[in-house]
Amino acid sequence: MDEIRCRAFEFVEKVQKLPDAASVLDAMGHVLGQHGFDYFCCSYLAPAANERPRAAVLAERLPAGFLDMYSKEQFLHADPALRYCNVTVRPFRWFREAPYDPKREPRAAELVRRAHDFGMVDGVMIPVASPARRLGQVFFGGASIELPDRQLPALHLMALYGFDRSLRLAGVPQVLQLALSIREREVLTLAAIGRSTEQIADRLHITARTVKAHVRSCCDKLGAVTRTQAVMIAMRDRIISP
Repeated sequence: MDEIRCRAFEFVEKVQKLPDAASVLDAMGHVLGQHGFDYFCCSYLAPAANERPRAAVLAERLPAGFLDMYSKEQFLHADPALRYCNVTVRPFRWFREAPYDPKREPRAAELVRRAHDFGMVDGVMIPVASPARRLGQVFFGGASIELPDRQLPALHLMALYGFDRSLRLAGVPQVLQLALSIREREVLTLAAIGRSTEQIADRLHITARTVKAHVRSCCDKLGAVTRTQAVMIAMRDRIISP
């Protein structure tokens, strides 16, 4: 198992006991600092109609002054990364993979330049569908990121746990869950340790189509949108123990 995945599991065990958002960010920093991640942010994609803009931020450790600048310049609706979070559930490289046209969208280009000025040159953003029925995101960034794409699933799992813990600390209620079958728990356990759909099918002597059906059922029962989120919830609630 990759070192980053092992450390992500350690984070999972630790994060449920952390008392505040600052501790969650400290724990993330401890795991990811060696990979070039210096900045972190958990937030909803946008504030609710009756909220101040900063109320959408659940926890953050961003460069001093960045959020003030972001709010003052009203970059929320020009941010290509937040826009891309609305159309994908997969982690993506911040700005690099979030499509925008610098000529047609000068405000987006200006935001990218300003982020660079604050030392946020590279990063990863992970979309999150929250139990509060609001879309959110977790951002990890820095000047230079050294994390192979094959290790993104471990980062994805950490992000979901960090976001989930931030929600709990903010008092957001949990979603009612239904019990998983033995086979569904087997599928999620194998997914948690990094097995692909085909590998799970071979291990359990079932078809890939059946694996996908079990994953969909797990997501429905646990209130998850993605397989990784279903794994996170199942591990958090001790339904599975990889």
